[in-house]
Amino acid sequence: MLPPWMLAAFYVVSGVVVVWMLLRLRHKRRLALQEERPPLVHPPVETTVRPSLPPSPPPANAPAALPADLTILKPAAASTASIPPAIVTTSSAAPSIDKVVPRPSVPGESSPQPPASWHRERLFGDIPAAPVDNLARVLAEDVPTTRSDDLLFGDVTTFLAAMLPDSATRREQTRAELISAGYYQPHALQNLAAVRYLTMMAGLVVAFLLLLAAPSRLEWIAMGGLFMLPLLGWALPRLYIRGQAVDRRSEIERGMPDLLDMLNMCVSQGLTIPDSLRRILRDLRGPYPALAQELRIISEQTAIGNMHLALENFSRRLDIPEVHSFTSLLIQTEKMGTSISDALASYSDTMRESLRQRADEKGNRATFQLLFPTVLCLMPAVYLFLLGPAIIDLSNFFNSGGRDSLDQGTQVIQRINANRRASTAPNPYPSP
Repeated sequence: MLPPWMLAAFYVVSGVVVVWMLLRLRHKRRLALQEERPPLVHPPVETTVRPSLPPSPPPANAPAALPADLTILKPAAASTASIPPAIVTTSSAAPSIDKVVPRPSVPGESSPQPPASWHRERLFGDIPAAPVDNLARVLAEDVPTTRSDDLLFGDVTTFLAAMLPDSATRREQTRAELISAGYYQPHALQNLAAVRYLTMMAGLVVAFLLLLAAPSRLEWIAMGGLFMLPLLGWALPRLYIRGQAVDRRSEIERGMPDLLDMLNMCVSQGLTIPDSLRRILRDLRGPYPALAQELRIISEQTAIGNMHLALENFSRRLDIPEVHSFTSLLIQTEKMGTSISDALASYSDTMRESLRQRADEKGNRATFQLLFPTVLCLMPAVYLFLLGPAIIDLSNFFNSGGRDSLDQGTQVIQRINANRRASTAPNPYPSP
């Protein structure tokens, strides 16, 4: 059995880990509650600093019906004669800042003109500003009306995923890997987190049971498994997702030249790009199912929004050079109005040549990479094949009395050498 100090250390470490996970869960829930609160949006107002001079009396021609909390500031005659008076409301939140409301225009009075500046000049009149996309990114799992039938373990999935907290950067990386692997479910990230937590806890339980059942001489192996099995349970699901993402990207890379050829044939016959993609979708489901899935998403997003946005989302989902070039080609040809058929034909040949060069590079690299497996795995078998008969003959020789023959020959040689030394040695007692 384990010594008492080791069991006490194990219990202390387990308690610290449980307390740390609970604190992380509490912190994550607090951040989630803060993010759910809607931010207070105030309309932009023009502010000015209230002067420290005493308020001047209102002019004689001031309007009679003014609220009690409003005052009229009369500009100085020398410096601000051309500026109309303004109604100033005092802000209770900031005593030194006032909200300035323009005075209503009076009939027969010219309206004030803004000061001329270079950025206000236009060559062909007033050009409207481009709309700025200030909309925040909305994820599927953040929408309350999102369907929950894709949860792997039902309602418990959310709790299990919360027990494995992670940083925002790593969550984005994991979400990108899931999308590259083809997991487009709204709660795919929570399902993966729940699976990782369960495999980690299962490894911990198995290692603890092995520690209790293992004999004394194997307790050190069980102690090593107590750390290695939870680590493997935490890492293996994500490694599996990464492998699926690599395979899916490779399949899409192989299918891009065929997609360009088929798209070129459809466009040259008079079909538009969305109609061509819907037509190609049926033929690519068999050889390239991953590429067919992406084309279906493009078609659905085009029907909802526009083709430009659908292609940008396609390029954002898959980090593949061929996909980036394909989307840039379609977007640029649509903007510039060039012949898309010629562009697709030339780019298809270029992509095939690029894939061929990449395959040659991998083949040349494989020659060097196969050197070490050859030396480590093949050479021992070659040595056994060449030296096997000699080893068998030596074994038969020693088993049939060859060792005794060698011992007798050795003894004879030793006696001959001893007699030769005795005959050549000088006599210590010479005769008189």
